[in-house]
Amino acid sequence: MAPRDLVRLLIDKGVLTDDRVAGAMAEVPRELFVPEDRRDEAYADKVLVTKWDEAGVAISSASQPAIVAIMLEQLRLERGHSVLEIGAGTGYNAALLGRLAERVITVDIDEDVAHAARDRLVGVPNVEVRTGDGWLGAPDHAPYDRIELTIGTSDISASWRDQLAEGGLLVLPLWLRVGVQVSVAFRRDGDVLRGESVRDCGFQRLRGAHSGPEGFIAVGGGDFVVLDDASHAAPLRELLRRAPREERSPVVDPAVFARLALDEPRTLAVSDLSGGLRPGLYDPESVVVIDNERMLTYGSPTARDRLIYGLSTARPLDRSRLRVTATFGAPPPPSQGWRFVRPSCVVDVSEGP
Repeated sequence: MAPRDLVRLLIDKGVLTDDRVAGAMAEVPRELFVPEDRRDEAYADKVLVTKWDEAGVAISSASQPAIVAIMLEQLRLERGHSVLEIGAGTGYNAALLGRLAERVITVDIDEDVAHAARDRLVGVPNVEVRTGDGWLGAPDHAPYDRIELTIGTSDISASWRDQLAEGGLLVLPLWLRVGVQVSVAFRRDGDVLRGESVRDCGFQRLRGAHSGPEGFIAVGGGDFVVLDDASHAAPLRELLRRAPREERSPVVDPAVFARLALDEPRTLAVSDLSGGLRPGLYDPESVVVIDNERMLTYGSPTARDRLIYGLSTARPLDRSRLRVTATFGAPPPPSQGWRFVRPSCVVDVSEGP
């Protein structure tokens, strides 16, 4: 396959609609930005992990081409734009940004990742690769017309807002709850970021001092529990090592569970890092996990009962209809919907028409 074959695949899937983005993706050979031993997969529409932490959790990758295209379209780039990218990864997305904008600065926290990306981008003169904590941005060349994160985050740095031009767009994968991560295009309106578009996505986590409390915690047997707050892991680790009570699972619509996750502050997922997530709920003395057609209850039945009730009452969540606003400083009174208080900002989520 070649770049144009990937473009045709994404057009046929309905995720690539912008001619300029399609042109950039047709011109940049993705095989130059993936590991040599995986170049035969370069034009498949899948993520290619390039680095793992000590526990085996993916921490850097060449993102799935579909979400690359979606986020580039959310950015609504113009030729004269200056762009800041947080998370250089393999350099592929930065190469595409370089085709679509005038100047690009990309920052990665890992020196080896940044070095490799810099080597791959040596022939792209309008892209500069830096090593540093992306939470701080790159203030020396601010303001930027566009800022894009290619790593997931539950919080939004005030530095990103401050370094974004008034009226500019910030596109980032926002972690709301376990299993509910959305790519939001925020427009800067003074000190407030107002979401203009929302798409479903899944990304590795932001790392560094501001990485947030969420995480993957090893629980034994090759499994990890995914939590919004990793400090809750200790009692859950013990519960998940017990023999569960097994019964047939009710039918679980992922869109229904997504709404339940927004309503429930104690959502979890169990993963063996192969790509799939087994969703569930927990409390200090109880865990319930949906594993294909099985429902597994550990400890008391309280989490199970909450899950059964929630699945029977929740409506499917259409993530494209979500309206997301990020406020820094004193937030407005909460409106109808969901409020997430983060260390740096308050994120309000509601449903539009």
